[in-house]
Amino acid sequence: MKRITKRVLSSILLVFTVFYIFSSQYCTVIARAADDPYVILSKGTTTYNGVNYSYEYNPLYYYLNYADLRAAFGANPDKLIEHWVTFGKKEKRVANRLIGDNTEYVVPTGDVGMVVIPKTKHDNGGMTYEQEIQARSIAKQIAAAIEKAANPEPEDSGSSSSGKSSSSKKTKTIKDVEKVAYAAGIVRAYCDLGTFTYEGKIYRTAYGVFIGGQYSSAGATRALGLILDYLGITWVHKNINTWAEQYCQVIVDGKEGYADAIIASAGYGKHPNEGGKASQAVTYAKVRSKFEVATQRQW
Repeated sequence: MKRITKRVLSSILLVFTVFYIFSSQYCTVIARAADDPYVILSKGTTTYNGVNYSYEYNPLYYYLNYADLRAAFGANPDKLIEHWVTFGKKEKRVANRLIGDNTEYVVPTGDVGMVVIPKTKHDNGGMTYEQEIQARSIAKQIAAAIEKAANPEPEDSGSSSSGKSSSSKKTKTIKDVEKVAYAAGIVRAYCDLGTFTYEGKIYRTAYGVFIGGQYSSAGATRALGLILDYLGITWVHKNINTWAEQYCQVIVDGKEGYADAIIASAGYGKHPNEGGKASQAVTYAKVRSKFEVATQRQW
């Protein structure tokens, strides 16, 4: 057998080293892609130093309850249980039930990982009681039309061979994000009938969009938000009461998303203004053919 030279041996070791590093990194990526924090923490350990704390500690609840822990440890069950035993109990932190669900939403990003969305109060922009009643009436009608188009009634297809009448239902697959995009397009159409302005008392309101003929990104967001309320879509008012571009941050199809009436579109993940991909937006133009019933109405 020929003697292996140092040079050959070094080459072999280099190949194995590169393979090991690549394999380790690849396996890490696969593990992260396979399990989101809900899955990881639902299986997370409740034992530390041989003691099982499952009667008073749930890793998923502990993670969801405290933003500082999410920032410090992420979805690392070992670090979370260590913190709970070492510090959390003494600090009287709650780990056996959810306490943070009244101030934050924690949802999948739609890619890998989770996002925390702080809840915001949905003020009406200064509408009077009468104005809000009128605006809500229109929003409710729009939402009802969208739902009707997305979920049509069964159609009578005549009698079957057995003499019994049968019915068939139109087959449609309409996602919530498409409903939201369609609603955004309707609000945009209302805005186009009015004037963009920062003056007066109604430009920040849904009433201004639907009835008053005045709008801004704030008013368009509130008008779209009213429709989303009636569609049962969870949303928060992004950049509320600021001079920044405003829109609806939504939880749609179980994921983080956005809806923007000014650009008549919606989508999963981040708004294009915050790094999201505009090319992946679900626009009104792309989905309106799915809503034949609603498009027959005046809006």
